[in-house]
Amino acid sequence: MSVALTTPFQSSGQSSDEVVDARLLAHAQALLAGGCDSVTLFGTTGEGASIGQAERGRLLNLFEDAGITGDRLVVGIAATAAGDAVAQIRAAQASGSTRVLLPPPYYFKQPFEEGVENWYRSVIEQLEGSSIGIILYNIPSQTAVPLSVELISRLRKAFGDTIIGVKDSSGDWDNTRALLAEHGDFAVLVGDERHLAAAVRKGAQGSIGGMANLDPVSVRRMAIDGEDSPYIVELIELMLKYPLIPAIKGVLAHQSGEPGWNAVRAPLVTLGAGDLQRLTREFDDLTGQKAA
Repeated sequence: MSVALTTPFQSSGQSSDEVVDARLLAHAQALLAGGCDSVTLFGTTGEGASIGQAERGRLLNLFEDAGITGDRLVVGIAATAAGDAVAQIRAAQASGSTRVLLPPPYYFKQPFEEGVENWYRSVIEQLEGSSIGIILYNIPSQTAVPLSVELISRLRKAFGDTIIGVKDSSGDWDNTRALLAEHGDFAVLVGDERHLAAAVRKGAQGSIGGMANLDPVSVRRMAIDGEDSPYIVELIELMLKYPLIPAIKGVLAHQSGEPGWNAVRAPLVTLGAGDLQRLTREFDDLTGQKAA
């Protein structure tokens, strides 16, 4: 189970500036100690598409110096140019990571699947001789570029063990089932925790997800044991009443007593005071019901 690590920013008025390195590292260490097998840096929940190359390098060095490397670190890639994706992957490998999470190019909408396949081929061929493992990232709600079961099959056939898994964040249970039916022999990871336990019982190998930022113990039981968690499902439904990433950060700020967690980086916007108050009140009611 890997947590899609949220990223703390130093807030400055209506914008957010530097990453707060110490808070990020302490959060990662706490989650690893609390049940996560690895952390995913620069994923969707971590606003990875808003973190530039220089920052990425600094934070990768920070994690390397702290010993969070190898199988304990997955690095999210966010690039539309194949060369930029290759540069990010090489930086991840140089810092000691063995796995990257690679979404499709997301600027041009409704591309032909042949073009998406050609982009992946261009990236992977430039990495020839590298030992890095690639997890394909299917998140059409953000990219508007879905990865079909057939495309994944062709990439696996072309590149063998370089493709080590797929993270399915489609939120579409039928798609998850189709992936498990066709690709049950490698790591199908579930991004939408509402489907996680059922998917694990059908052969999925865990999760990369954001809810572990808030409750790694419950998510681990879902991801490892296939145990249903009505609480996590209700928590996601609560979060989805609001913009998701600001909502996760709002609850994390509430949980930790560190209001700085509320800060997001543009183009995202921090929850307004009224929404934040409603969210935390509903969160307290939900956790109270769980405890009872």
